[in-house]
Amino acid sequence: MRLVAAGLSFRTAPLAVREAAAIPAARAATTLRYLVGHAGLHGAAVLSTCNRTDFYVVCPDHLSAEVTPRLARYLDPGGSRAVERHMVTLEDRDAAMHMFRVASGLESMVIGEAQVLGQFKAAHRVATEAGTVDARLDYVMRRAISTAKRVRTSTALGRGAASLSEIAVECARASCGNLEGKGVLLIGAGKMSRLAANRLSDQGARLMTTSRGESSRRLARAVGAEPVALAAIEEVADDVDVIIASTDSATVVLDATRVEALQRRRAHRPLCIVDLAVPRDIDAAAAAVPGVTLIDIDELGRRVATKLDERRETIPAAEEIIDGELERTVTVIGQRDTTGPTIAALVEWAETLRAQEVARTFGARNDIDDETRARVDMLTRSMVRKLLHGPVTRLREAGDPATTVAIREAFRLDR
Repeated sequence: MRLVAAGLSFRTAPLAVREAAAIPAARAATTLRYLVGHAGLHGAAVLSTCNRTDFYVVCPDHLSAEVTPRLARYLDPGGSRAVERHMVTLEDRDAAMHMFRVASGLESMVIGEAQVLGQFKAAHRVATEAGTVDARLDYVMRRAISTAKRVRTSTALGRGAASLSEIAVECARASCGNLEGKGVLLIGAGKMSRLAANRLSDQGARLMTTSRGESSRRLARAVGAEPVALAAIEEVADDVDVIIASTDSATVVLDATRVEALQRRRAHRPLCIVDLAVPRDIDAAAAAVPGVTLIDIDELGRRVATKLDERRETIPAAEEIIDGELERTVTVIGQRDTTGPTIAALVEWAETLRAQEVARTFGARNDIDDETRARVDMLTRSMVRKLLHGPVTRLREAGDPATTVAIREAFRLDR
């Protein structure tokens, strides 16, 4: 079996290609079931964010070279091969390393940003609920999550790291000079919008939110924003200085024609639009409308890149933790014949626990004779043997690394 990470990101693919490869949250489980049910994969998870679409899969050795072409055909059924040309494929150790780095924020546009760990955990949860995570993939993803948590608590990587929504607010402030009293319209009510709303509120901005859906109404109530119908935003055009868009829509939310209509009502006064969505919420042609500054996710990345020198200094400490955790993980999943060592580790774990409990029970008592001690010792050894009979038998009969991984994880033999 091979562990494979295949995907594309802001480092390897332009925004237009990332849009084509994006997997909406509502389609993730269906996608994973299709891949495991019809593409020959034994396990699959997908992480689709504004900056990457990554598939983490387990497949038979003979299919590893076919993983990327099959995924590309699924993402791009028209056969243009644009997606496949920008995909990168990593296997086994390199795949696990990539997963650890992604979860830890080392591969993010904003190095060290915390949101990606939540997205990685959500990808693991969705795949688990869809029934597409086998023991090997489950183990590696769990290790990536625990490693990312350790990186965040043990290094300075995540301290003071901004999210993309916070960077978006900074761009808006730079455009307006000062957000105090400025009108900001938030299109979308997801996590990015919520983070941006909190930051904007702190800076004295007047907030408006689109009113479609209960989540939008909750956001409006939470931050004291004025709800505005998306179909009627022209009516508040004079009050809007900034638009920040972040929805999960598969199509454009504001086309250039509507942006032009907004600007006519505003007499073409400066309007900053920050589009955090992939696929994009704002028509790229809106950038040509007089007075409009349109910042998409890639332009945001270019602006962020100039501010990351200090954060890059924290990377070596994070990489040291990742390297150590990766070695522990590879020790478990990288060997085909791990049945013997795993049985030995399981027996040793059980015997250590048994001996500790017997010693704790007897303590310093002097009223227990040697014969009783010997009988208790023999009884507990017999109980341990019987309790371990099932797992040990399963390990010997299966001869499968996935079973070994499951047993090691269940009994925490690598803690």
